[in-house]
Parts: sequence; structure tokens; C-alpha cells
Amino acid sequence: MGFRDFQREQTDYFAYFRAGHASSWSKRKRREAIHNLEFPRRRPTHWPGFGPPPARPGRNTFKAPAPYAKAQEDGKQESPSSGVQRRAKRLERLLAQEGMRFEKVLGWGGFGMACLFSMAGGGGGGGGGGGGGQQEKVVVKIELEARGTLEMERRNYELMRNAHHVLHVYNLAAEEAIEESDLAAGGLFLEFMERGTLEKWIVKMAKERKTFGDRALWNMFDCLARGLVALAYPGKDWKVEESAMVCQESPSDPMVHFDIDPTNILVGGFGTFGLRVHGNVPIHKVGDLGLGEIYNSRVRRDTQKVWYARQSGKPYLYTPEQFTEEWDWHAGAPAADGAPTAGNYRDPMNLWQMGWIMYALITLCWPNEKREPFVWTSQVFDRSVRDATYGGDLLYSGRYDDTDQDLRKLVAQCLYHSPMSRPTLKELEIAIKTKLRSTSLDKTEEETRAWARRFYGEPERRPRPAAAPGPARERWNMGAQPPIRFGGAARARFGKVFSNESVLDLQRLQKRRADEDHRPVIRRQPQPRRFWRE
Repeated sequence: MGFRDFQREQTDYFAYFRAGHASSWSKRKRREAIHNLEFPRRRPTHWPGFGPPPARPGRNTFKAPAPYAKAQEDGKQESPSSGVQRRAKRLERLLAQEGMRFEKVLGWGGFGMACLFSMAGGGGGGGGGGGGGQQEKVVVKIELEARGTLEMERRNYELMRNAHHVLHVYNLAAEEAIEESDLAAGGLFLEFMERGTLEKWIVKMAKERKTFGDRALWNMFDCLARGLVALAYPGKDWKVEESAMVCQESPSDPMVHFDIDPTNILVGGFGTFGLRVHGNVPIHKVGDLGLGEIYNSRVRRDTQKVWYARQSGKPYLYTPEQFTEEWDWHAGAPAADGAPTAGNYRDPMNLWQMGWIMYALITLCWPNEKREPFVWTSQVFDRSVRDATYGGDLLYSGRYDDTDQDLRKLVAQCLYHSPMSRPTLKELEIAIKTKLRSTSLDKTEEETRAWARRFYGEPERRPRPAAAPGPARERWNMGAQPPIRFGGAARARFGKVFSNESVLDLQRLQKRRADEDHRPVIRRQPQPRRFWRE
């Protein structure tokens, strides 16, 4: 299939998508229509835009969204297949030699799986809970087919290693054991978030037939906004916390995530992370950077790259930059032709998807399959904006009037069609900070804190015996010096991890972050199986 045929196929699919029939689209059934499709369109000469809004919008203007639910409803969780179980058993035996104990399979798919492991903590000294028998947990993600996605995900996590609101990747010695085996095409060691995905808590609230309080929602939005700032400035050294206010320039090389949804937001614990206290709600972090890409002005002019990225991510969270009808008039890269929305893959895309997460937290519902653009004029900070928003039901349906009006208005602005109409990260941060300092919210900080302790509770902690010592192996530990020699394959795979520069970076990070309770403290250890302590 030629590239022009691919463009026609995409154009036909997204016409179905905008009509709310994407689930019924079939390439086989639409083959003749795709072949005869006029592309690019000639009449009219450009995209006409949206029509005027209804004179009196109300409850009947917007279709009620479906209540939030997931496939594993009511605890009926699908069991891993026999193939996944065999892989998990082999991974368990392999990492047992590295002093790691298998806990459970967290998830799996057609190309990989993620398992939870525990290992001995960092031994004596000032660790919380002290004692070498303390078990630390880590997520091991393996790729079952050589597709290169884990390498891209690793690179993205390395760019985010100084961020507090993005998951952390660990460079552990056991990674080499996976690479040397025939079990998987690659492995990744990730931070474990003890309270699971945000989806879990949305479903819990929906089942209780209650709603999140206003202050809790604002606190969560503040936490999620920090993750957006980290994605907008990859590689930046955040000494205190992620804040757009300390950045002089607008993001020029942002990481576009493409897959921000409640299953990829992970919920951790309460406490101090960096220099920021999370007392009212637990910390929320952005995870799963496998689809993330750096998009600067040069990449946005790459015709094939931007067209192939139109269907990156989950269909129900495609952004206007991906599904807008504006694409139909551009055979090349739309941004290079001056299109305001189509193909403008920048940091406002992340904001739009995060807006849908806030929409789910407010409504406890999925977005409808058919998008309902509603032309709305609002004041975004110090500028007046008139554009179509996909959050009109938050404002005019009357279903969510119990939620703070300023929050609903801000979320609707995040869901504006054009990326230039949405709030900037600085405007978003100012709006959130201003509201959290006000006295007009439903609960005080003390009341919100007490509610959060009841709602989130304490994660289950099962005491486990210390892992039996395995046979000694010569592996590189996080705090040890790199090996003097390693082969060409290992050099190609681990060159950055084993470099002296990397070791110096780890030593520098240890000195600066030794007081943080959410990151591993990197120390020189005499025992290769002791990796870090709290």
C-alpha cells in the first residue's frame, strides 16, 4: 500500500470517528470507498470550522456519558493465559538467582507483560523501618517480541529521571540477566506505586455512588499538572518541583505522551516527594511512556511521521490534533502548511488528554464515542477565547453543578479544540494555585486529609520471609564501579548504563536526594544483592 493510499484510509477512518461510528469501521468493507475518496479535498478551499452553538444549551443538548466501568468489573479478573504463566515462571526462576522474589503478574498483552517482584532492602543505617529483611518492590516489564518499544520507553524514562511526578526507571544489575537469557527481547525495571492505577479509584468511587470533593479534585489536578510540566521539559533538572513558572521559555522540545488515560496514571503514597508535601491526596505519577515522542518544529514538518502518529494511543482519547477534519485538506504535514490544529503535536496535546482525566474524575463517566464540540467563549487568564470545547456538558447539562464551577470551567478550557485556545502550563498553574489558596472550597485541608486517609486507606502489606541467597554472580550494582570490560553486544546495550559518566551522575543524585523517601538512595554496597534503601 502506497503512502497516498494510507492517507485515504486514515481520512475515511476519522470521518467515521467524528461521526461516532469508529467501532463499526472496517477497512475490508470500505476498500472501494477508500479507493475512490477524493484526497486532498478541493472544495471548499479550506476547512469551514464549526457552526454556531445552540441558543439555549441545556441537559438535552448533550448526550449523557456512560458510567465509568472496566472489563474486570466486580472483581471478575481475567486469569493469565498458560503462555503468560509459563513466561512468568521462567522469569521468576531467572530473577531468583539475582535475589528477587516473584509476587504476581500485574498485566500482560500481545507483546509483553509486567510482573511484581520484591527484593531485600538496603540494610542498616537510617532507612525507614531499618533492618536488612525489609522488602522493596519493583515492577519488571519484559518485551516478548523484539519490537524495540522498551528501548524507546527506557530512553523516555531516562529523560524524566529528575522529575518527581513521572515514574522512575531503575538501572539494576539483574537487567543483564534478562538480556542474556532467551526469555525476553528486553526488560525494564520500574518504580512500584502501591495504590495502583487511577482507574481503580474512579471505579471505586463510582461503585460507592459518591463523588470526589472539590478540594480533593483541585489537589489531584495540581499533582497531574506537575506531570504535564515534566513532559513539556524533558531532561530538565527539577531541583525543587516541576513548575512552569521557573521556565523562561515556552516548551520547544516537548514529549508528547499520546496515551494519558486513567490506567497510565499511577497512585502512590502520602508524604514528602522532593520538597513537596502530598498530605491531602496521595501522589499521582505519569507512567507508560512507550508511545512518547519528542516533537519539535522540525519533526512536526515530517509528513510521514505526523501522519503515522494519527492513530497513536487509545481511540477514545484521540486528540483534536489527530482527528480534526482539517487533515482532509493537507497531503503533507499540516503544521508545515500553517494548519492551526491538525498535526500540531505539542504539549497542549498532553493537556487535552489530562483534561479528559479530570472529566472522568468529575463525572465518573467515559467520554462518549461521538465527540460533541460546543462553541463557547471564555476568559482564559487575560485573553478572550472563542472556540469549540468538548466539555460543554460540564457547563450546561446541569448534571455536575455540585462540582466547583471554576474547576468545571478550567477543565472545559483544557478541552478546547485548538491547542492555542487551551491554557498554557503557566496559566494552568496560576489558576490551580489561586483556587487552592481560596476559602471557597467545600472542605478544609484537615477534612480533605481525613477523607483521603479513609478513602485510599493503607495498601496491603504482607510480611514475606527474606529471599534465600542464590549463587554468587558477578553483576554490576547501582552503587558499584562499572566493569572494566564487557562485550560488543553488552556495550551496545548497556554502554550508557556502564559509563563512568553514568556512575558520576548517580553519585551526584545520591548527594542531592538522600532525604527523599520516594526514590532509592544510591549507595556503594559490598553485597551485590543490596540495591538501595528507603
